Amino acid sequence: MTYVSLATALPAILISLTAGVLADRYNRKMLIVLSAAVVTLLTLLVASIFAFMTQDLWLLLVIAVIRSFGNGLENPAANALLPQLVPAKHLTRVNGYNQILMAAMLVMSPLLAGYILSDLGIFWIFVVDALSAALAILFLSVVHVPTPSASHDRAAKRADGILAGLQYVRRTPILLAFMLFTGLAFILVAPSSQLSTLYVNRTFGSEVWHLTFNEWFWTIGAGLGGLYIARHKHFRDQLGLIAIGFAGSGLAFAEMGLPQSFSFYLLFMFVSGIFYPLIQAGQTIYLQENVPADKLGRVFSLWAILSTGIYPLAMLVYGPLADQVPIGRIFVVTGLLLIGVAYWFWHRLRKLSW
Repeated sequence: MTYVSLATALPAILISLTAGVLADRYNRKMLIVLSAAVVTLLTLLVASIFAFMTQDLWLLLVIAVIRSFGNGLENPAANALLPQLVPAKHLTRVNGYNQILMAAMLVMSPLLAGYILSDLGIFWIFVVDALSAALAILFLSVVHVPTPSASHDRAAKRADGILAGLQYVRRTPILLAFMLFTGLAFILVAPSSQLSTLYVNRTFGSEVWHLTFNEWFWTIGAGLGGLYIARHKHFRDQLGLIAIGFAGSGLAFAEMGLPQSFSFYLLFMFVSGIFYPLIQAGQTIYLQENVPADKLGRVFSLWAILSTGIYPLAMLVYGPLADQVPIGRIFVVTGLLLIGVAYWFWHRLRKLSW
């Protein structure tokens, strides 16, 4: 599991800052299309070797590494591209719909993959994945993307574009505070995100339905949270929305760690899912509306590292700690600390301006 986690997360982290520079330097749509196409072809190649030549498990790790590099390249470009496609007044709704689609995929993908694996075999999972990627590439290729105004950020075109992006964050007090609070908050989110399956296994049992319900209740909550975002045209207090997301998540995490029945645990897992889109979509919208277009790629790449990308590093501490301290206690402590960070985040950033 450690190797799988590293293969899934580490390449995306390593490529992320470079990907941000590429997203600010080149055509973002073409960057996404080319990245998706190359990743799909390489995945099919390695999957074919695994299916028809040698079934060494390390080949699956190679596939995970390839796809992680692809995600690391695509995500900053995709987040930076959205303001070019969507009028500012509709950004909130579109990001909300995006959260709903992500939640739906989290529910449907394992079901579809399980069906294909049992009836056809693992190779056909990658074939279906390639077909879906081909459709996505086709649809994106025909979408007209308005050409942005010429970039005034010459650093994006130089080899030191990464450093220039970091300097922009450092010289913008509100953005620097935003990033630091984001990193701190997601360090506290990491245990509940990464250890919930182990917690259910140890506390309630390892039956398949326990683990399935654990995932489904969070995912359904996330879908409803995305629906809440999508029903609003705009949030006047975006920082307040993000702070509520962190605080609500912290409260749910703390409650999840208390001794209780599995039903009540699922209730708070569901609640934590509702609050997650407030954080994820709220932060995405906030950056899209405030960061200059020619710096969005690099800012989003740094944000990706400090948000979900920080999980593997945090787990280097939380993983061994979970073998020494009850996981429920970790949930309670980090949840309560997250509530404090949420208030600190809102209180500090509302005093700063762009």
